[in-house]
Amino acid sequence: MEKERLGGDAPFGDTLVLKQLVCPQMERPLFSVRIDPPGDPAANMKADCALVQAIREGSATALLRIYQWNQPALSVGRRQSVEDLPPVFREAQSVLVRRPTGGGAVLHRLDELTYALALSRSALPPQVSVREIVGTLHRSLRQELITREGFSVGDLAVLEQDAPGPATFCFSAPVRGDLMFQGRKVAGAALRVWRDALLVQGSIQGLTVGEDQLIQAVSVAVHRFMENQAV
Repeated sequence: MEKERLGGDAPFGDTLVLKQLVCPQMERPLFSVRIDPPGDPAANMKADCALVQAIREGSATALLRIYQWNQPALSVGRRQSVEDLPPVFREAQSVLVRRPTGGGAVLHRLDELTYALALSRSALPPQVSVREIVGTLHRSLRQELITREGFSVGDLAVLEQDAPGPATFCFSAPVRGDLMFQGRKVAGAALRVWRDALLVQGSIQGLTVGEDQLIQAVSVAVHRFMENQAV
């Protein structure tokens, strides 16, 4: 797959759109997609916040950023207390950043793929409720992994209800809408909603899929979501 890598300050007007990236047959791109090189943890959060700012200022209606991390980092939800984290995480030699979205703490790895999707409220597919956004996105991703990468239907599942236990640490406490592989959580996402916009921040860890293939699967899954084709 041919793609362009952009620095954290690149404007979306200069980035690839989905029509060019994965769907050349599309007559109209549904959103712009930016693929960034591994970035500094604080810069990654700043760039995700900039997506929402662009949406709320009316510069765009749907923006997707796909990126990685240049060092291990621990991100916490916007309302999460760092003091409530287990000592092993508070004492970890990782940069600590706070996400603009909610959810539990995520230990970001160098081999994970992370994405941020910012939408205006008007761009949200009408049949998708706010409560169903993460699960619908993950059902789309599940379908792409099965169709494109040959994963077994029985190996991948989207949780329909929260697993028991506290959700302090995101990947150790699967919740409704998470993507599971053979009973292990491999994709989770957190959400924040404003009156006029919303932001999804998602992490994908532990899937044996090449970087390019996973980028393409995420991009097409978001396209399916935007067209409300999730299954």
